[in-house]
Amino acid sequence: MTAGGPPPVTVINDKDDHPDWTAAAHTAHDPDLGRLTIDPSPANGAPAALAHDLLYALGKRLPQGGETHGTWADSQRPAWDAACAWTLAHHIGHLIVCRTDRLTHARFRQLLTLRERSGIRLTLLWHRPVTIALRTLLEQTPYHLIDTLPQARAVLNHTEHSPDGTRSAGQQGPTGPASSLDDAQWITSPAWPDGVVTDRPKRAGCPGAPDLTSTKSSAPPRREQSRTPVDVLAARLTTVAHPLHATALTIHAVTGADLNRLALIRGIDINETATAVKVHDSTAHRRCQLYSLPTWARCLVRAAGIHGQLKDRAPDSPLFPLITAQGGEQLRLTATGIRYTLGHHQ
Repeated sequence: MTAGGPPPVTVINDKDDHPDWTAAAHTAHDPDLGRLTIDPSPANGAPAALAHDLLYALGKRLPQGGETHGTWADSQRPAWDAACAWTLAHHIGHLIVCRTDRLTHARFRQLLTLRERSGIRLTLLWHRPVTIALRTLLEQTPYHLIDTLPQARAVLNHTEHSPDGTRSAGQQGPTGPASSLDDAQWITSPAWPDGVVTDRPKRAGCPGAPDLTSTKSSAPPRREQSRTPVDVLAARLTTVAHPLHATALTIHAVTGADLNRLALIRGIDINETATAVKVHDSTAHRRCQLYSLPTWARCLVRAAGIHGQLKDRAPDSPLFPLITAQGGEQLRLTATGIRYTLGHHQ
């Protein structure tokens, strides 16, 4: 998704498998600067396991056992779509992957595909002498080889800014599953504001959300800093792993839009800067309302637009047709997973 293609792959050859090289990779992990380090577990043979590692490193919470909507996370393409969307939404520009010499051919190709789709800088740690297999995997991919620790440290600490020059959304960056959610208490949305009613000319289609003056996006408060209900809600919504689920719940939290109104929201109803969302009154579009989005919500809402681009969805098509179907069962299960009570706009 970046003009000119991604930078060449960097292969760091730690041929003696010395712990200092892995420690340097872990130290480089800094999502606030757009750098993410993952250390895959070779014991997990699931096709989507590497996508899960990436989502965990971004602070996402995957569906737990018994949550029937977990099938998307267990499927390779949906899991990688989610991982790619969040990588872009959080402005991750440099992905560092340890233990790549233990990855299967299929997982190696998954990383190269992510690089092509997202335009990220990809750095691979190879913890044994370079083999013909590695060169074969990279034969159609530009790369360069690093084989000294000082060079490796310099490469690992490279900050690759996203195309718009902004930094990441400031995730906590765990290398394993997200920790337990705050104090485990159920929360509801704060009081919902009224939106601005928009006019629609007769016989004209309902336009999307207009551009608003954008302010610098800030990160949701980290969980250990959370004090108010809004802070707790923002932190919990940040852990939702599927971009569309996170966006739908965020719009509900900010506007109070019920399932029927969420089902009417189109891609164009979120403006390009993710500063505003339009919520439709009905298919008649007589009293649609425009809502300004708080800074903590913008990264979460922007993720849906990125996901739509990755899936080649038409901008004027509904964003949430699958998760609002059947009484919104999938969305309700996701809300239950973060102990958030869906309310009703008065």
